[in-house]
Amino acid sequence: MAILQKIRNKAGLLVVVIGVALLAFIIGDFLNSAQAFFRMSQDKVVVVNGEKVTTQEFSELVSRRTEEMQNMFRQQYGMAMPEGYSDRINKSVFDQIVEEMLIKDATEDLGIAVSPEELNDMLYGDHIAPQIAQQFGSKAELLNFLQVILSDDLSQYPENVVEQILNYRTSWNNMKNDIQKQRLAEKYLNLVVKTMVPNKYDLQASYDNTRRTVEFNYAMQPYTSVSNDDVTVSAEELKAAYNKNKETYKQNANRTIKYIAVDIVPSEADYKATEDKIDGLKSTFATTKDMSGFLTFNTDVPYSEAYVAISSMDDEMKNFVQKSKTDDVSEIFFEDESYKVYRLMGKRNAPDSVKVRHIMFPLQGDAALTARIDSIYNVLKKGGDFATLAAEYSYEQNSGKNGGDMGWVAETDAVEFGKEFTDHCFLTNNKSVVRIESPYGIHLVQVTDRKAPVAKANVAQMVMNVRPSSETYSNLYNKISSYIATNNQIDNFEANATAEGLMVNTATVGKDDINFGTINDGRSIVKWAFNAKPATLSEIFNVENRFLVAMVTNAVEEGYMSQASVEPFLRQQLLTEKKGEKMSADLKAKNYTNIDAAAQGMGGKVEEAKFVTFNTASIAGLGNESALIGAASVAEKGKLQGPVAGNRGVYMFTVTNQTNNTQPMDTKAETEKYNQKVYAMMNQFMSVLKDNADIEDNRIKFY
Repeated sequence: MAILQKIRNKAGLLVVVIGVALLAFIIGDFLNSAQAFFRMSQDKVVVVNGEKVTTQEFSELVSRRTEEMQNMFRQQYGMAMPEGYSDRINKSVFDQIVEEMLIKDATEDLGIAVSPEELNDMLYGDHIAPQIAQQFGSKAELLNFLQVILSDDLSQYPENVVEQILNYRTSWNNMKNDIQKQRLAEKYLNLVVKTMVPNKYDLQASYDNTRRTVEFNYAMQPYTSVSNDDVTVSAEELKAAYNKNKETYKQNANRTIKYIAVDIVPSEADYKATEDKIDGLKSTFATTKDMSGFLTFNTDVPYSEAYVAISSMDDEMKNFVQKSKTDDVSEIFFEDESYKVYRLMGKRNAPDSVKVRHIMFPLQGDAALTARIDSIYNVLKKGGDFATLAAEYSYEQNSGKNGGDMGWVAETDAVEFGKEFTDHCFLTNNKSVVRIESPYGIHLVQVTDRKAPVAKANVAQMVMNVRPSSETYSNLYNKISSYIATNNQIDNFEANATAEGLMVNTATVGKDDINFGTINDGRSIVKWAFNAKPATLSEIFNVENRFLVAMVTNAVEEGYMSQASVEPFLRQQLLTEKKGEKMSADLKAKNYTNIDAAAQGMGGKVEEAKFVTFNTASIAGLGNESALIGAASVAEKGKLQGPVAGNRGVYMFTVTNQTNNTQPMDTKAETEKYNQKVYAMMNQFMSVLKDNADIEDNRIKFY
């Protein structure tokens, strides 16, 4: 009871405590919700006219493009996608997103769309899109493919095949979306182009601009002949000139950085250690019976059991092979920052390449698949149509759609299918169909042609690239770290570098930049620079096998250049205009009657210009003087003309000869020329759309 009474006495306090606790809970929940909302509102890579693309959406598109590029490099170049290429993919995806969103907005405003019927026609109708047509030999093949990948029931296929089908389905849907977007853009651009189709008056005006060709004598008085002190430019005039052309002073955000980059290169001790290591392994290399296993862990050049034409070898290897017998080993030699030693594994004569076709099946299959392979094998042995069977049954579709044809295969490519495959192709004259198992599947293989035998050899190479050791790495890192520890201010970051054997470079980078100076993969530094404050020192970056540390020395935000920053240019421009006005007035007052007198009075000499039309871009010896060209092309012959204020000075001139083309206009030729100008303008069309759109680019926060 006493305890209950105490609780009653403290009831007011308990209410307050509980109320505070509840309030804290509510506020905490609210803050968590607010933080989540804030994160969502900030999660936008780009916003175009109010429509945003999130980091997840952007990343998905980047992943897709990355996979496409990786496949392209593997298939076309036989190599992995280069390091640093991902930054270029990010930029290309961003550009594509922005352009598609701009086209989407523009077409919606105009009511332009791609109808379902139109899209279906491009996917599998009578007007199949080129990117689809080039992947399928016929429309029937395409429809069979779609029937499989779009089927609702995939229970008849093994698990690995179902996974492949689902991947094909995803790729098909992606291609479908791409084709729709591409078609929409084409329709919009075609509409724009048609608004520029020339009428007969446009064509005639364009033709007339080139009909008259003139020659003229001229004299120039340069602007430098008048002192700057003889003309004045007021503050009001400077301000008016700035406001008049303000749009030309629009600038993108940029950062100026100073940076030190030190190459991470091996030391003398690293060269010696690598040489000692390969020397210590040479005896094992010379005697091992398992060369493939030994070199798996002891070389920087993968070992291949393929025999290669001796004539195709580099001089060093060729000389070794020609004077050696099987199991001979070369001396250790140094080349291309590597220590190397060769061992001749064997010589033989064999075709340089063979032409092969195959039908491939999965390694793991059920009894039904085994029976199908046996059945097809028996049909082929009895003379069945190989190409037809390959197109219908081969699981390897790239060659399957070409009748199983793998083309001409070199031994270096054949070894990946295993020794049985290689020996059959290059060590026999057998052209019948054989059944061979490889790491990739079960193949029904037929060699259809072999090139003439050539001298070939198999050479094992133990190659050790000289790399910086961890000690060298640490020493270089510590050198940079020690320097910036005591030189972390703008005034001493650069001033003390030379004494330490370091070089400070300067670069100005924009938000879009990937490279700067000699750095090709510098996106991480650009991102840092835009998220750092001026005079801030960066971490030590490791880029392109260099240690790099940077400092932001100037930050320019997106907007307009200030009047003060462009005032020197504005002043010079206005001074030139005023000099032109003054010089022109003085020349008019002198009433010259011929070009010789004018040249003498101007302190110059008479020059000649030939073959000038209204469309001429420049005059030999003068460059771009459009005002003079325009005036001369329409001037009366034999009469002193001018003064004309140009880019370099003020001109007086007399037309000495005029040639008028009396041939009637070739409408077709003139239309083609006119259209070329239109197409040249269309290259700037997307820039115009971007300039008129509200685009918020936040990539620098994320990528």
